[in-house]
This record gives sequence, structure tokens and C-alpha cells, in this order.
Amino acid sequence: MEKKWEYPNELDSRIIEELKIQTELPEAIVRLLVVRNLTTKEEIELFLYPERAKYHEPFLLKDMDKAVERIIEALVSREKIEIWGDYDVDGITSTGMLYLFFIKWLGLKVDYVIPNRESDGYGLSKSGIKEAYENGITLIITVDCGITSVNEVEFAKSLGVDIIITDHHEPDKELPAAYAIIDPKRTDCTYPFKHLAGVGVAFKLIQGILTKNEMPMKIISEFLDIATIGTAADIVPLIGENRKIVSDGLKYLENCKNIGISALLKKLNFFQKKIKVSNILFGLAPRLNAVGRMGDANRAVKLLLSNDPIEADQIVEELEFENRRRREFDTDTLIEAIKIVEDKDHFDPSKDKAIIVANENWHVGVIGIVASRLVEKYYRPSVVISVNNGIGKGSCRSIPGVNIYDVLTECYKLNLLEQENFGGHDYAAGFEIDSKNIPAFKNKFNEIISTTIPNKDFEQVLKIDLKIDFEDINSDLMEKLKMFEPYGTANEQPIFATENVEIIGEIRIVGNKSGTGNKRYKTKDNHLKMKIRQGNIVFDAIGFNIADKFDLVSEMRSLLKIAYFIEENTWNNNSYIQLKLQDITT
Repeated sequence: MEKKWEYPNELDSRIIEELKIQTELPEAIVRLLVVRNLTTKEEIELFLYPERAKYHEPFLLKDMDKAVERIIEALVSREKIEIWGDYDVDGITSTGMLYLFFIKWLGLKVDYVIPNRESDGYGLSKSGIKEAYENGITLIITVDCGITSVNEVEFAKSLGVDIIITDHHEPDKELPAAYAIIDPKRTDCTYPFKHLAGVGVAFKLIQGILTKNEMPMKIISEFLDIATIGTAADIVPLIGENRKIVSDGLKYLENCKNIGISALLKKLNFFQKKIKVSNILFGLAPRLNAVGRMGDANRAVKLLLSNDPIEADQIVEELEFENRRRREFDTDTLIEAIKIVEDKDHFDPSKDKAIIVANENWHVGVIGIVASRLVEKYYRPSVVISVNNGIGKGSCRSIPGVNIYDVLTECYKLNLLEQENFGGHDYAAGFEIDSKNIPAFKNKFNEIISTTIPNKDFEQVLKIDLKIDFEDINSDLMEKLKMFEPYGTANEQPIFATENVEIIGEIRIVGNKSGTGNKRYKTKDNHLKMKIRQGNIVFDAIGFNIADKFDLVSEMRSLLKIAYFIEENTWNNNSYIQLKLQDITT
């Protein structure tokens, strides 16, 4: 699909000139900052120097005071507490972090539960609450889940078990009648930052307890490495307090003291090296996620809690095995899903605005990954459903402009979805459905999107941050760009555009030949490598997954427009500037 390039609106030249004087930054950097809506010297300094920012007061979160007081009461009364998490990285890190804090710094009696994705499903369950009650648990604290568990909380209350919910997902109109609910997305919560991950909310709970007990606030730094992994992995906006958490935490990961995380870093050859968000997204997170996708996520929590290097190494090997297994499952499932989509009787791109595929043989642990792959390939909201014994478990991923949670809510109102296990947010959501309702769900889902979302939202847009010439690219620009890190949602790596460039020398198609040993899993050669010149300046360039542009660049070779990241590449201990191509056009 051809991308539509979108340039920022014309910027006010007076603001640019004033900020250049106030900040003494190059004009290109000032323009990038203003495009990010940073228009005062103070805002710019907090963005470029996140270590100077302060964490928000935790008691600004609705119900934080009630939650902290109830936990202190449990501490004084020596009650048994259970932490109830989720099986993804956000839930795993939230659980591990809170458990470590309770054990080490409060001396509480604590258990934890991570439900099994296949047998238990997402969130609180009545059977799990009943088991907790029978084991003497009087207080359950949820992390990264619970905001829609109205019936489950009522059941807990009937047993005399208090529930404290800490979550970051969208609440329904009816909130559970829990003892306390900490969720910045509550409509009655005035917390100044609404985009915390689940682990971020748990992080704030720790801050609240430290504050109330007048304990040293530096204790919180012990948990920044775990909070950073969970925040980065959950793809929440890396702005505001999330940027503060991740920026601080990446430094702690470089000198990680957690034995389990250190074992994983060593396995990935990241130990005591500069860690980037991309290392978490494509290295640590898939391995922590894999055990929850393929079976028991408790193994990942156990790794975070481990005090034994030998045990930690063994768990890391389990994570590696499950991640390889997960890759095989998601490759098989993706191939089958694409076959369904390409069947014209199933999907008509001229009228279908969403992709909905279902199959009885798909592993429920990989359907979210496959939905994301379908979005990447077809640029359509995508729903992948795994059916077992007449019940479908669906995972949805979306595109900008289509709030997938809102669409599901409309389907839910028509009784097309099961009441249990329905939730999510703008870009990702999950649900259960009676398999008999899948055809009606598909029709209604497409109808809602077709009638409410304008056609322009289905054009794949490449947002250009700044148009520059090659003469503007130098080591000073590179150093200033490093201050924009960590990159992530809402603070993406800047995309530059340059016109009137030419290709010099050979254009090579390259690729990753590694695979699982099975031809079906091997990656095709689909990357382009070349040298690009404007005027007298030449840069090496590589474009991943744009080999379809080979004929264009081979034929034209000049008067081309390129969109790209500016990156520093190191080879044989020598560093040089490289352009990472995002698109090429005429």
C-alpha cells in the first residue's frame, strides 16, 4: 500500500526564533520540539532532561488514600494478601514489583496469582477468589486488571474479602464496588497524567505507601528497572510520567541488580550495556510474554523474584524455548489467516473496513500477535478469533482513527459478545464470543466502522516531522537527537524528508537468512541497501521491508524523495551516520 506523506502545519517563525535564542538549540531541533507541541523553554528542558522532572504526588490518584490505609491495616493485623496480575509483561512486572516491595520493605504475608491464558482467561475469576478465601486471604490487590470485574468483586464482598483494584484500562459506566479503585482513567480521577501502564499504577501505589509511612523515597529506585520493562512493553505513550519512569529506569537496567533480569540481559548480550526501548520491545518483552502466551506466566514472575543465579539461568532457558515455540505458532497462524483474508469470498477490500478471521486450531496465546501482523500488512482494524468448544476468544488491534474498544462496546450492547472477559483500550482489546455469533459480529463490526469512520482514516499516512537537506545532517544534530530518546508511542523517532536525491552505485536487495530450519519460516530478502547523494554529500542508507521499491529506484535513480530516520551505525568500532529509509517516492 502506498503511503500518503503528511507534513506538519506551518510553524510560527516568531516562536521558532524566540526558542532558538532561549534554548541555544539548532533550528532543526527547535522545529522538531515545536512539532511535538513543546513551545516554552520550560517544557523543552523537561523533555530533553527528563531526570529533572518530578513524579506526580501519588495521592492525586482517586482512592490512593483508601488503598494505602487498607494495606497498612493489613500490615498491622498481619493479614494474608494476594496480588492478582495479568499474563502479559505489564501484569507480570506489576505483580513481581509489588510482591518484592511487600516482602522486602513491609514484611507482609503475600501470595500472587497469574491466571492461565487458556484455562482461566483474563482478570479476576470467582473460582480464584473462592480459592483465595479458602486459603485465608482477606485482601486481594489487582494489578493491570479488575476495572470491569463488577460481578467478581460482588462475589468477593459476599465472602468478606476486600478488593483493591489497580488498573489502567478503560472503565465501564458501572465501576466495581471494590474497597478502592486506583485507575487514572476513572472519569472522577483528576490525576494529571492519564497514560500510566498497569505497572505505572502499581509504581504509584508503592510511592503512596512510602509517603504515608515516611519511608525513604529512594527505595522506589529499586523497582525502576521492572517498572521500565512493563511500561515500555505495554506501548503506552512515552511522554510525561511514563517518559520519566523509562528514562530513569533504562539507566538502572544498564547496571541491573535484579538477578533474574540480569540473567535475561546476559542471555541477550545486553548486560551492562546501554539499553534502549527497542531492546525491551524486541528482546526482553517477547521472552517474558512467551511463557504467558504458551502456558504458565508464573515462570516469568518467578524469574523477577529469583535470588539464585543458577535458578534464574534455568528459567531464562525456559523462556527462550517458549519464545521459539511461540514464533512457530504465530508464523503458522499468520499464514493461515492470510489465506483466509486473500479469499475474495471472505474479505472484499472494496467494502470491508475490518479484517475478522476465526479458526478452531489457533493457539489463543498468539492471536494478538497475528492481529498486529494483519494490521501491518493490510492497514485495517483486525480481529483474530480462536474457537474452542463453541467459545471464541478474540484479540483486536486497530489503526489510528478507529477506537477498537468503542466498536466492541457497540457490539456488546447488541449481545453479540459474552459479558465476561471483555475489555481493552483504543488500539487493542479482547473479548469472548459464542461461535454462533461470529458471522453476525463480523457484519456488525464492519457496519459500525463503515458508517462511523471516514475513508481518509484508511489511508496509510507517513507523518513527516521535518524536511531538511543533507547539509543539515551532522554530528551535532545526531547528539541533540539522542536527547529525544527514549522513543515510543506519542514520542516516535523523528522522520525526516529530503527531496532531489539520487542513488549512486549498486542497489542491493538484502535480508535475514536466519530461520527455524523450515523454509516456511525463513525471512525473504526484502530490504534495500544503497548509497544516496544530494549535492556533494553521500550517506549510506538501508530500507527494511521496502524491496518493492527496487524497480522504482533502479529506473529513476535521481529526482527522488526519501523519508528516513537518522541513526548512528557502528561497524568494527567505527561509528558513522546512516539513513534508515521509511519510504521512497518521486
